[in-house]
Amino acid sequence: MGQQEQTRTDMLPDNLLNMKVFSYLIAQAHSLLRLSDKQIWERFRQYPICISDFYEKEVKQKTVEIRFDNEQTSITCLFNDNGECDYAFITPDHTSSLAEYVNFFNALYDYDAVRRRWILANGYLSQKKTEEGILFMVNC
Repeated sequence: MGQQEQTRTDMLPDNLLNMKVFSYLIAQAHSLLRLSDKQIWERFRQYPICISDFYEKEVKQKTVEIRFDNEQTSITCLFNDNGECDYAFITPDHTSSLAEYVNFFNALYDYDAVRRRWILANGYLSQKKTEEGILFMVNC
C-alpha cells in the first residue's frame, strides 16, 4: 500500500493549544475590522481598553488597544478617514519561533507570495518582525 497522503492539519505545530488561542485572537482581530471606536468599546468593554488620538501637524490618527490578559496579547486598531478600523495588529507578549507561526498559518490559509500575506475568508494576515518581537496584522 502507498504512503498515506498528508493532510493540511498534519502540518500543525506541536504547541497546538497556543495556536488555538492564537486562532481565537485572529478571529477577534478580524471582527474589529470596519467597526468604529464606539462599537469596539461596546463589544469589548469587559477588557482593558486604551483609546488614544495622535496628532502630527495636520494628521490625526486614532488607535484603540484592547488587552487580552489571559492570552497575554494586545490587539491595536488603526482607523481610516471614515472612523472605521481598517488594520488590527496582534502583539503577543511572548512569541514562539516565527517558523512555528508560519507552519501553522500555512496549514490553515493560502499564502499570497507576491504580497507576502495569508488569505483569510474576508481579509488578510501578515507578519512583521520588530525590535520588540513579532506582530501580526489583520486587514481587509
